[in-house]
Amino acid sequence: MGRKVNFILLLLIVCFCAFTATNYQELSSEIDKGDTAWMLVASAFVLLMTPGLSFFYGGMIDKKNIISTMLQSFVALGVISILWVFVGFSLAFGDSIGGIIGNPLTYLNFKNVGLEPNPAFSSTTPFMTSMDLT
Repeated sequence: MGRKVNFILLLLIVCFCAFTATNYQELSSEIDKGDTAWMLVASAFVLLMTPGLSFFYGGMIDKKNIISTMLQSFVALGVISILWVFVGFSLAFGDSIGGIIGNPLTYLNFKNVGLEPNPAFSSTTPFMTSMDLT
């Protein structure tokens, strides 16, 4: 029962996002498809490193603790992803505070992060692709 509800909720979110998406043809003159594709592929490679890291840590401990150690790596991936959405992106790309760290309120919860390129970071890729750089 719980899995069906989660799937239906995810399906509704995807449908909502699909119908409220920005028109890609308006942005196609500024965005380089090759640059955007490379950003997404590089992000996928980083995501694939998580199982590899869990196997690495699992090989350094006793047999009875392998599953626990591997699970900790995957749970950390989820927790860090949530923190990245709320404040991490803004700390990395937000307005500078003393030249050391970004203002956590600049892009809090991806406020003002969209499909338009941000010339301060990359003029050929959508600003939203920068959120994958975890």
